[in-house]
Amino acid sequence: MHLLKRVDAFVRANPLFTSLLLMLLALLTQHPGTGLLLLAGPILLDDVNTVTTKTIMPGVVDNFFKAGPLIAYLKSRFTRRWIGPQIQENYMYAPMKGGAYKKGATFNILKRQTRSGMLFTPRYYEVNVTEFLEDIEVEQVGPNAVFNVVKTDMAEAALTMSAILEIAAFHHGQALAGDDRSAEINGLEEILTDGTNVTWTGSTFTSYGGQLRVSVSPALNSPVGLITPSVAGMSFRALQHSYLSTCIGNEHPAIGLTTNRGMGYIAETFLPHQIVDVVDPEINWPGLKFNQAKIVVSQYAPGADGVNDPDLGNYLASAGETFWWVNPGPQGDDAYIRLYIAQSPKFAFGFTGFKGARDDNMVSGQILFAGNLTGRAPRLSRALFGIAK
Repeated sequence: MHLLKRVDAFVRANPLFTSLLLMLLALLTQHPGTGLLLLAGPILLDDVNTVTTKTIMPGVVDNFFKAGPLIAYLKSRFTRRWIGPQIQENYMYAPMKGGAYKKGATFNILKRQTRSGMLFTPRYYEVNVTEFLEDIEVEQVGPNAVFNVVKTDMAEAALTMSAILEIAAFHHGQALAGDDRSAEINGLEEILTDGTNVTWTGSTFTSYGGQLRVSVSPALNSPVGLITPSVAGMSFRALQHSYLSTCIGNEHPAIGLTTNRGMGYIAETFLPHQIVDVVDPEINWPGLKFNQAKIVVSQYAPGADGVNDPDLGNYLASAGETFWWVNPGPQGDDAYIRLYIAQSPKFAFGFTGFKGARDDNMVSGQILFAGNLTGRAPRLSRALFGIAK
């Protein structure tokens, strides 16, 4: 009785502690393994246990991948298949012979070359998916497998491929000294320059698509105008003049791509009535309205907050943020910036199927992409970089 009185007095004096103790006892009764977790500390679950624990919320939370609209936007505009070992893009670079004349004068009837073509080779990418037959045939079935491990791995592989291509699209695909990217797609870095000014990586691209820029100048040159590519600040003046430098007739950029920090610089510079929120209807991407374009954020656009990721690629620009005015052209075959994808379904983001080539039950397959990125009208788009405020 004396002991019961002491317990009763302790409970009355410490109601919070008592409640916590009772909750812990109840938890241990229903889930005996919890006691081991409390004693041993957190346990890092392996792949099998991550998707087959006794109680699990549906889905896997993505704490790694970021978002980029460029590839999605280009896919909505043009994804034509091509036949053959090379992709050819034709363009005009000079006018016909002509001018004023007087009666009786003879005409210059020599045929002038006014057109040429760029040649691109397809580039290949793969993302590997590896599984154990024991997982997908035995341990990942039944009511405890809330979602299929193969399904989640395939979704993650698709996100990986998307991130790799998005990052590569801001780079080049040439074999430079110390920077051989000849296996990568020919991205915006080499498209949107003029062969004289350096790009955001400090490189100069005197040729594009196998053509010397100076030989067909200015047909393959991105504009400069009043605002040079290396611009210090993201002012309204810099945006306006760089935008206007790409406008010819009724042609104008459809989107402007920048980083999170770059968008912040724009918000700091603009007056409240200049900030008009819009959503791009093609890819359902939020942004700001600027003239006839929409400025949107790509978290894979190169900037000071980017990362040199050994698995996905380098989108770190330590010198400052980048900004990209992009005029993709009309939808369909007349597009100016084209994302070519192989005619083979297997190489058009297809899956090879799982293959076993070992003396155990490990199987693997690859998601494949073959294609390239081309720009037929560099004068209608441009890049800015080194933006530090």
